[in-house]
Order: sequence, then structure tokens, then C-alpha cells
Amino acid sequence: MEHIQTLSTARGRALLRDVFRELRYEKQVSGFTALLTCWRLCTFDREIYRYSKFQVTVLHALGVFAGTSLWMREIINRFYFPVMNSLVYLGAAMLLLVIAAYRFTDVVDSRIAIASVGFEAFLLVLLFVVMFFSPADDIEMEQAPEDEKPSEIQELIGEVGEISSDYAAMADKLDNIADALTGLIGRQDELINSIKELTGLTALAVSPQPAFVSTITETNRALQQFNASVQSFTASAASLHREEIERAVRIEVESILANRMDINRQR
Repeated sequence: MEHIQTLSTARGRALLRDVFRELRYEKQVSGFTALLTCWRLCTFDREIYRYSKFQVTVLHALGVFAGTSLWMREIINRFYFPVMNSLVYLGAAMLLLVIAAYRFTDVVDSRIAIASVGFEAFLLVLLFVVMFFSPADDIEMEQAPEDEKPSEIQELIGEVGEISSDYAAMADKLDNIADALTGLIGRQDELINSIKELTGLTALAVSPQPAFVSTITETNRALQQFNASVQSFTASAASLHREEIERAVRIEVESILANRMDINRQR
């Protein structure tokens, strides 16, 4: 049986990757079980032969912190970095669709848009953690051709640049959405003020003010006084007209009597 000092050595790191490939692809173990087994081997379990065909025993376990760091570098970053990168791109595409639907339709609520931004930020944090534990690649870099080393670095830089460009465009769109929401809030305030004024006018029309009621009462009282004055004037005019008629009749009667008296005298 082979003995190695720790899994952090070059031999141990290569052995750890071989164990993961055996569990995942030869024994067809689920991904979660394979990850958990490799984490146990990195942290405190030293008997590799219990889980693999390799008859190897580790003399010194790395512990939780150093073992987890090795597990992140040799397992998560090497085997799951493309998956994390794809998830980040998928989340960015979904975020753009949600923002577009929120901007131009009423189907998406603002809480969904905020949740999409939070989910994409969570994916970016996970990608940062995975990239933070990138392996040194000393073994593979020594065996790789010289013309392939810069290409991988340039590809990684290009991917980071694309992600930065996408998020700059997303930030610009979020600023436009914020401006549109500010204008909408202003128009909403104007509409609320108009509704308040209309409500006040309606209240005045339904229940008049005391001053208006007092004015109407005084007007009615004045109209009653005017009606009484008109009736008095009509009665006075009728009395005056009757006296004039009596005076005219009296004058006519006197004239007739005077004529008759003159006639009698002449006879």
C-alpha cells in the first residue's frame, strides 16, 4: 500500500482528481455524493482505498480550512467552473429579459426585477468564489505547449471583459428605468392633486358652505319684502284710480246739473 504525506502535494492533487473521475464516471456516483466524498478525503479522512481502487493512505489530514481550499481548487474549479460560468451567462440573459419585460410591459412586477438582480448578484459571488480558488496548474502548465498557455489566459480575460460589458449595459438600462419611474411618480402626484381639487369642488356642490346658505336666506327675505312693497304699491294705485274715477263722475254730474239749470232758467 502506498503512503503519501498530504493531498496538497503534486501526487496527492493528481490522485484526488483521479478519485473524483473514478467515482463520477466509472462508478456512476451522483455528483453530490462524489463531491462530499472528495471533501471528506481533503479534510479529515485519510483512507483513500475505502472509496477508490487506489491503495493509498494519507499520513496527515489537512483539516477543514486547508482541505476545503484544496477541494475548491482541485474539484470545484477544475470540474465545475464551466457550469458556473454558464449559469452566470444564463442568469444575465434572464435578467435582461426580466428588465425588458418590466420596462415595456406590465406583466413583471418590480419585486421580480429586484429578485432577478439579486439572483444574478448571487451567481456572480459564486463565480468569484470559484475563480478565487483557481488552481496554480503547475503540473498541467509544465506539460502544456508554450503556445497554449497564453491562449487560456486570454480566453479567461475575454470572458471577464464580456461579463463586465454586459453588466455595464445592464446598469445603463437600470438608470433609464429609474428615470422613467421618477417621471411616473411626478405624474402620479399631479393626478392626486387634481383628484383632491375635484373632490373639494364636489363636496362644495353637495353640501354648500354656511356663508352661501346665509346669502340665499337674506336674498329670500329681500324678495319677500319686495313682494310686500309691490302689493302695497298695487293697492295704493287701485285706491288712487278709484278716487280719480269718482272725481271724474262728480265733475260730469255737476256739469249735467249745471246745464239743466241753465235750460230751466231760459224757459
